Amino acid sequence: MANCLKKGIIFLVFPLIAAVIAAGCGRTQSAAPAAVSVSAGQARTQDMPVQVETVGNVEAYNSAVIMPQVTGTVQSVHFQEGQNVKAGDLLVTIDPHPFEQKLAQAQAQLAHDSEQAAFAASSANRSSELFRQGAVSRQDFEQSTTSSAAQTATVRQSQAAAESARIDLNNCSIRAPIDGRTGAVLANTGSLATANQTQLVVINQIQPIYVNFTVPERYLAAVRAAQAQGPLKVIASIPEQGLNITDGILTFINNTVDPSTGVIQMKARFPNVKRELWPGQFVRITLVMGVQPQAVVVPVEAVNMGQSGQYVFVVNNDKTVALRPVEEDRVIGNLAVISKGLTGGETVVTDGQVNLRDGSRVAVQSADNQAGSQGGETQ
Repeated sequence: MANCLKKGIIFLVFPLIAAVIAAGCGRTQSAAPAAVSVSAGQARTQDMPVQVETVGNVEAYNSAVIMPQVTGTVQSVHFQEGQNVKAGDLLVTIDPHPFEQKLAQAQAQLAHDSEQAAFAASSANRSSELFRQGAVSRQDFEQSTTSSAAQTATVRQSQAAAESARIDLNNCSIRAPIDGRTGAVLANTGSLATANQTQLVVINQIQPIYVNFTVPERYLAAVRAAQAQGPLKVIASIPEQGLNITDGILTFINNTVDPSTGVIQMKARFPNVKRELWPGQFVRITLVMGVQPQAVVVPVEAVNMGQSGQYVFVVNNDKTVALRPVEEDRVIGNLAVISKGLTGGETVVTDGQVNLRDGSRVAVQSADNQAGSQGGETQ
């Protein structure tokens, strides 16, 4: 009887276990991975500018540090700080009285020496006539001739001294050498100004104006090739002020690449008619080299960086994604220009990539059929 009960229990337990296992297997086979919610955009082809964006520093077109050429007391200052001046405008006057006296002394000495030279020349002429007549010795003749020549040299020396005194007197009136804008007054009225040492004011010419910037050396060949076709346009922008100054021209490419940084210095000139650019200011610079027709572009958010380089997730027709290596040539605004790895019309994931891997199933919650718009900053 006991054996029969045991066999009956066994027969009942095995079907239950089998049913449980079967149910578990059924659930495992029927449970598919959940689709990852993502946003997507479309790769497209369009004409894109070929340009390099960097940061530049504004500098004056000309800058003159005004220092006196004579030592003396500052008698008066004829400009206001921050004033626009023209070349030749009177800036500062050094007390001229000591220099007027020196000029008067030099002129008096010149008059004296001129009289002496005239007398010596007359004596030399008489001595020469008498020597021809045999009335004076050769020694007397040569002595008078030498004296006349010496007096003539003295006159020239006095003339130079008088001219030097005149120049010193003229240098008491210090004038602007260039058009520009004055800075702070560095030597006030009554202070002693030392020749070639004391700074009186700095004048910066800001119309036109320069912007210095550097470009990675990998762009050098392209820049030179584009410049050979004509002047290259340079745009300066100040996003904080909403300024976009588009009338710059590339005027200078340095003759050496900096080996420590791998960049080359360039310079652009802007007319700066509205004086929007100011020396010392930092601006965003866009160097425009041309237009690339039918470039493949995607929203910049679609491009990711991995251990093997840049990549995007391409959405397949079956709603799975494929990890696709790409090469990003440049970024313009919110567009990434793709040089290799994509073609126009393909759909790429723009948000939610962190949860994806090659082959993942996705559910596209929002799709942007436009790759984006130009503008903004290049990364």
